[in-house]
Amino acid sequence: MDKKNFIQNLIDNWGTILGEYDQVKRTIPAYNFDSIPKPTTDWRAIALWWNYKELDQFQKQMPKTTELVRHGPSHRATGWLILNPNSRTPEHNHLDWGHKIIVHIPTYIPEGDLGFVVDGKTYRWKLGEVFAFDCYSNHYGFNNTSEVRSIMVLDFEYDEWIDILKPYMRLEQQ
Repeated sequence: MDKKNFIQNLIDNWGTILGEYDQVKRTIPAYNFDSIPKPTTDWRAIALWWNYKELDQFQKQMPKTTELVRHGPSHRATGWLILNPNSRTPEHNHLDWGHKIIVHIPTYIPEGDLGFVVDGKTYRWKLGEVFAFDCYSNHYGFNNTSEVRSIMVLDFEYDEWIDILKPYMRLEQQ
């Protein structure tokens, strides 16, 4: 696998990825980050991998996308997070994941007040712009619009991928 071109390969194949994404009929609940996690109504997921396990129900619906991302991410969480209108995710971090870089690739971004806060700095997603951050940072997303927001999420081993993904860590460059 060519690490240097991994993200560009996803962007080059975005039409195929989006076509498969648009055919997925059902999503699964995402969970809050309480000590005893429970499903939340604010966000949902399409997970190709979750907690390092393949989720066949989505991989079968997205076979080309699954192959495009099979080698590269560490697959703690690979798929999409869908944030409902007028909602937000809980503020959290992923200290229990090991040191990773989380990558967001915007899929559906409505106009209006929505964004992502990492350690107090706000990033506004833009279609076509890849965004990455350190999973140890406190973060949350918000969507104060009347439409759904969707982003592809991938996680990568920090030490192995930092040189490749650093250009996408936009808030750390401010």
